[in-house]
Amino acid sequence: MAEAQMARGGRVCIIAHSHPEFSKGGGELAAYRQFETMRDAGRDVVFVGASEIGTQYAEGRQIETVMPFGPQEYVFSFAGMAEDRLAWEDGFQRGVLVDFLAALDCEVYHFHHYWRLGTDLIDALMQARPDARFVMTIHEMLAICLHHGQMVKTRSRELCRRESPLRCLACFPDQTLERFAYRKATLISVLSRFDSILHPSEFIRGRYRDWGLTGPRDPVLENYLGDAILALPREPADPGAMAHRFGFFGQPTSFKGLDVLLRALPMALRGNPDIVLTVFGAEREDVLRLFPTLEPMVEAAGPSLTFAGRYDPLDAVELMRSVGWVVVPSVWWENSPVVIQESRRAGTPLIVSDIGGMAEKVLRGVDGLHFKRAAPVDLARVMTEAADPALRAQYGASVRDVIGRDEFLAALDAAYAPRDSGRAAE
Repeated sequence: MAEAQMARGGRVCIIAHSHPEFSKGGGELAAYRQFETMRDAGRDVVFVGASEIGTQYAEGRQIETVMPFGPQEYVFSFAGMAEDRLAWEDGFQRGVLVDFLAALDCEVYHFHHYWRLGTDLIDALMQARPDARFVMTIHEMLAICLHHGQMVKTRSRELCRRESPLRCLACFPDQTLERFAYRKATLISVLSRFDSILHPSEFIRGRYRDWGLTGPRDPVLENYLGDAILALPREPADPGAMAHRFGFFGQPTSFKGLDVLLRALPMALRGNPDIVLTVFGAEREDVLRLFPTLEPMVEAAGPSLTFAGRYDPLDAVELMRSVGWVVVPSVWWENSPVVIQESRRAGTPLIVSDIGGMAEKVLRGVDGLHFKRAAPVDLARVMTEAADPALRAQYGASVRDVIGRDEFLAALDAAYAPRDSGRAAE
């Protein structure tokens, strides 16, 4: 208890790979919502996030490395970083940022990610502030996999189940075994010096342990959606009547599996012509630009398929209450998709791929249904079954809610508490 009180009293700096003002991915939203929650709880907290706008300006103008962005908020330019953005090419900019962070005089530096932040920056800040404690929230597997952290093979959409230099070389033949070995050794060396590594899912904790990351405390802590979203109501008035309405939420990237869902839709319609699919997060043109071969299927779907365009994350829960099922058809493992948390908060059951963090976060028979990853035929079968009003009512009644504010803050206090032995003694 004394340690937790000490953690609550000290200043915390949250350092993120982006500011949600510029990019609304799950990781940066989780970091900023943590900042807002701690601030509103009366904690002394500062937010520092990377800025893509700063990078664009930096191409042709001299700008400050760190800029104020709001009360206790700052953004910085990550221009001058190496190609995979895990180390800085511009040592001067890195040094300016390290000096700024060290001067904040925080007891805890909480990193959300290492991408765009730099392992060399982390190392330099640890040297500059040996008295501080360091915490990292892991959002995906970029340290393990050079393919955007997806652990999906570059020459196919096959899943990669274990990292090794030879496997990595097959995906990136222009690299060398020595570079992969050096990259892994460097990342493990830096990450192992953290006091705590927070994993939003048991799945990703297992992956990092298997990879060789040992030493830090590594609890599983689900990201917090924020006080505003936790205050929203759950469940539509007549859930059974929504059974035939399906929704996809998010960006239509090749890893998110929207193409799998669109291929499944015509087959599902043959099983139940009342099925309706709404794509939230993209326009029709966006999808066909990425998946041009799907145009005949999109045309054939007619009024059964609607593209609703982009949406504000604050509106996600309300939008999810307008559909009977949220479909998460990702073809990569995922970690702890914010879409799943938002859907659980809305009280809307899910249909998800049967792998990784999706299969962990959505309990089959409780929160929703699973289908075989990247298999449109199996997804169509599940959608047809799910369109039954009685089944939808059954699953909607058993959807678990997300982590609460008090539980989240208590877990942070435990992660921030001093370890029995510091990094200097390791």
